[in-house]
Amino acid sequence: MVSAIGRLLVDGGSQHPQALLERSRMPGRSAGALARTLEEFFVERHLAFGLDQEARLAAGRRQRRVDGSPAPLRPAVAAFADHLVRSRERARQAGTLQRADSTIEGAITVVRDLARFVVAERHKSDWAAVDVSDVEAFLEHQPRNKRRRLSASRQFFAWARKAKILLVDPTRSLPPVIASPGRRHPDGGRTTTPLSTVDRWR
Repeated sequence: MVSAIGRLLVDGGSQHPQALLERSRMPGRSAGALARTLEEFFVERHLAFGLDQEARLAAGRRQRRVDGSPAPLRPAVAAFADHLVRSRERARQAGTLQRADSTIEGAITVVRDLARFVVAERHKSDWAAVDVSDVEAFLEHQPRNKRRRLSASRQFFAWARKAKILLVDPTRSLPPVIASPGRRHPDGGRTTTPLSTVDRWR
């Protein structure tokens, strides 16, 4: 570890503690032992901010979902993803309920899948051309996820209309998806029907 720190000090980069910490971080899920040791040392002495590895990983997952969207529709997906993150930051500052990373990633996943469906199945390359029949077809494409997909689609199109990406929200006339009833317990109670897990990037 001492030799690794020595290499950082003579590699020609800035020797500011924050810069050293950033350069010491390994790519991938783990920052590495050197970065964790330097982070503890510098942060404890108020010489640098932490690496916030979880935030970096979450940002990477969001970006992969955005990059997986078809190119013509991708700018709006990227702007929507930024909107979700900024909304969470405003909620944090206001001390109100914040969306979890998994919630934000789930919404971006749905919009990415919608964009893929619109281009591949409906042959449209402009969000403004998407109508209610396109959204209905998308929802029926995977009926078991219909409730979650409609919720995220509503959120996206409401934002897109406000951002002037389109004039009409195609989800406004769609009725809500009613949750299927749960199974009865032997004691007469009723269980809830679990929603499917969030699609993960493959």
